[in-house]
Formats: sequence, C-alpha cells, structure tokens
Amino acid sequence: MQATQEQIQEWKDKYGGVYELPIEDKSAFLKEPKMQDFKRAFTAMQKGGDIAFGEEMINALWIDGDEEIRKDDEYFLPARKELVDFFNYPDAVIKKKGTGHEITIEDFKCVVRVITREDIRLAEKKNPANKPFQTQEHLFDMIVTSKDEAFNDKNNPEVRFPLYQAIEKLQNQKIGRLKKL
Repeated sequence: MQATQEQIQEWKDKYGGVYELPIEDKSAFLKEPKMQDFKRAFTAMQKGGDIAFGEEMINALWIDGDEEIRKDDEYFLPARKELVDFFNYPDAVIKKKGTGHEITIEDFKCVVRVITREDIRLAEKKNPANKPFQTQEHLFDMIVTSKDEAFNDKNNPEVRFPLYQAIEKLQNQKIGRLKKL
C-alpha cells in the first residue's frame, strides 16, 4: 500500500507520530503508541502470551495498510518483531538528592523519596486486578515530592517507561545472589 504525503500529514495531525512498517511487498501505517496502547497489549500478553501482545499492538496502532500484515503469518510474524523498536526510550539519570533521588528524563526532572516496603505493599493493594503499569503509577504518586509538568501525563511512554525503570532501579540498589550450598 502506498500513502500520499497529504494522507500522511492528515494522520500526523490526527495521531501525532506516524510510522510505516514495510514487510517485503506490503506496508502498514501505525500511529505512535501511548501508554494506553501498551497497557492493552501487556494485558493481552498476560492472558495470551507474546503473540497476543503483537496482535493487540498492531491492532491498537493500526491506521491503514495491507491487511495481510495483520492476518497472514508470513507478514504478521516479522511485523510483530519490529514492534520492539517502540521500546527505545531514553534512559533516566538518577542522582542522590538529600534523603531522596532526582530522576531526569531528557529535560524533565522529578524528585522522589526513598521507597519503602510499605509503599510497595500499598501500591500493590491499589492494583488488585494486577493491571499492567498500575502499581508503578500508584507507587510514583506516593513517593514523588516534586515534579515537572511532563510527569503529569500518564499516557506519555517517553517519560513513563524510563520513569518506571528508574523506580525499579531504586528498589533494587543492592545486588544479591542466591547460592546453593
């Protein structure tokens, strides 16, 4: 499938980022994923594995294209492998600041206090259905002491993925290895 420059511009105006995914002689056009798209795909993965993740991501992001990419394994299997590129977000920088830590993602900063076992317990309680990313969202809301406006957008994966990775690192600063004796 070919798209005109006018059509691509219309998609960009409507969806923001737009990607072309060519697979040999076929093409798909996908919108840039938001956290809600990742949440849907990770929920599908919990129920149906990696294939379900790929199916949900392609369907959630689909704008237009050759239907064979969604329906024919010969095209779908390589297409789902390409979705990994959507996870290439900048790493967060973590610096000790007083009794907490400053997390910087690109030009945005927030400060979080030390994470406790009770914080994690409470965040997990607020997510009884074990929905993807909900526990991290609740935990961040509990521990943040100051933040730039960008951290209020819970649907921006460019901030949320590095933030959640940083919070995970802060929970696991010490390294342990289980040894069989």
